[in-house]
Amino acid sequence: MKQIAKVLTAIILCIAVFFVLLSGLETKESSGSTAMVGEMVPAFKLSDVTDASTYLTESIFHNDSLTLLNVWAAWCGICKTEHQFLHKLKEQGIPIIGLDYRDNRSAAKQVLEQTGNPYQAVIYDPQGILAMDLGVYGTPTTFIIDQHGKILHRFTGALNEEKWQREFADFFEEKE
Repeated sequence: MKQIAKVLTAIILCIAVFFVLLSGLETKESSGSTAMVGEMVPAFKLSDVTDASTYLTESIFHNDSLTLLNVWAAWCGICKTEHQFLHKLKEQGIPIIGLDYRDNRSAAKQVLEQTGNPYQAVIYDPQGILAMDLGVYGTPTTFIIDQHGKILHRFTGALNEEKWQREFADFFEEKE
């Protein structure tokens, strides 16, 4: 009887450890992080994911409107869920720049070919250097960047209509 109790205790302990570790793998939704909010987008020069001969810099954010910077990757399952909502934002005229984080260029291009490309441009960051400079700790992460390159807001987690209304819509309504 004691051996059965020990085996059951070991199994329960293993299951508990498994679920603790599994929960750590998922990106937690958060707008609480203020890392880089109020700062300028760090200087960078990285290629476009769809065209390796085209280089993008922080000047991509210097335009006439607010821009979303969406950090994503082909290997990120939740990013694929979010991708459909990004298409809706594009249809509404919201400018979106993608940042392909620690990814394989051909895998990223394949995702964009299969699901459509909601981005005006996609910065290819294979080593994650720009993402680290931005304080990204998980994908997807989305930033609002003003026309001078200043980061106004950040959100980690997949966007949908509810989160858009809660986290981002007011910024775009104020600026219109």
